[in-house]
Parts: sequence; C-alpha cells; structure tokens
Amino acid sequence: MPSPTAPRPTATPGAPPQLDPISRGLGRAIRYARQQAGMSMRTLASRCGVSQPFLSEVERGMSTPSIATLYRIAEALDVHPARLLPSAGPGDVHVVRAAEGRRVASSERPNSAVGRVVFSDDDLGLEVYEYITDAGEDLDVWFEHPGEKVLYVVEGALAVELDGRPTEHLRTGDCLVHPSSIAHRWTVEGSDVVRLFLVATRPPSPTPVAGVPHDN
Repeated sequence: MPSPTAPRPTATPGAPPQLDPISRGLGRAIRYARQQAGMSMRTLASRCGVSQPFLSEVERGMSTPSIATLYRIAEALDVHPARLLPSAGPGDVHVVRAAEGRRVASSERPNSAVGRVVFSDDDLGLEVYEYITDAGEDLDVWFEHPGEKVLYVVEGALAVELDGRPTEHLRTGDCLVHPSSIAHRWTVEGSDVVRLFLVATRPPSPTPVAGVPHDN
C-alpha cells in the first residue's frame, strides 16, 4: 500500500536547485552556529559523518539534511536542533494547518520515512513532528539525545525498540513516554499505514546562539 506522505524533495538531474526560504534559513542557521563555534566546515562535516560538499550545499540552502543528520549537526555545535529549524514566529498562540510544515526525511537512506515539522521552538525546548508512513518506508535509524520523548500513535501499529529494555508494541491510541537518552528506533508492524505524533522536549541549551541575520 503506497504511503500518503508528501513526496520527499529530490533533485532532477540537470535541473537547477530549488532554493526555498526554509532551506535557506536552515542553511544560514547552521553556518552561523558553526562560525560562532569557531569550527571549520571540514571539522563539522567529519563530526557529523557527512561529506564537506554535502554540508556546503546544506549551508547554501541547496540540500536539506535528514532529521538524523540535523540532530548530529546540532550535537556537534552544542545547540538544540530547534535552534536551527525555522522558528514558529512571534506570539504565544500558533496554528499549523494540515498543508503547512517542512517535510524532512528521517535519514539519508533512499526510502527513508518523511516527517513533517509541525512546531519547533528552542526557547521552549520543544519539537513536534508528524509521521505518516508504512512498512515500505525505512525507519530503521537509532536515535539518542538529551531530553524526553512523547510518542502518540493516531493510527496503525508500531514497535519501538529501546536499548536495554523490552520492545514496546504500540497500537492506535497508545502513548509512549521515555527519556530520549535511551537509544531507540521504530518499526512499522503490519501492512497498514501508521500515523503518529512525536513530541521531543529538551533541557535548556548551555550555549545559546544569537539570532541569525536575515538576507536583505
């Protein structure tokens, strides 16, 4: 059964890259944080396990890192991933419509599941993602980082492996809360589509980064 997720952004051979404002903003934020940390592009690429040309494309807004790579970049720069993602904007009330929110692959694997960034706020230490996926997409990526995670299954069945602990089997309406510091990964169970919401909370950043300047 095909997944109802939106197509992941892929470049057509020979076509010029599509630079959208979100990709440019993400690239600027990563470049600014790297420069503030006094780190070369080569060093950051090495620490994150990506090539320097790929990181250069990310900083120029020509490529979008996966969620797994974004987490590694943030860890290497000692900032929250939410610090690098587009902000939710001013105010304390936010509405995100169904068609809104950046869609980002969970890893660089060819058939990686795609998540939608519903909300991200570094000051709150909060990230919210939506996933709509199935057994045909790749979720086999281990995550481990500071903070807590809340996983709510809206539809379908999902197995969550937790390092050193029993695997949890979640069904529609089930909610799992666990420290993000426990290495974890997901597997879709069965052939039905799985829809879930993921909330990640994080402790305050020890080295906050100043605001990223905008293009004129």
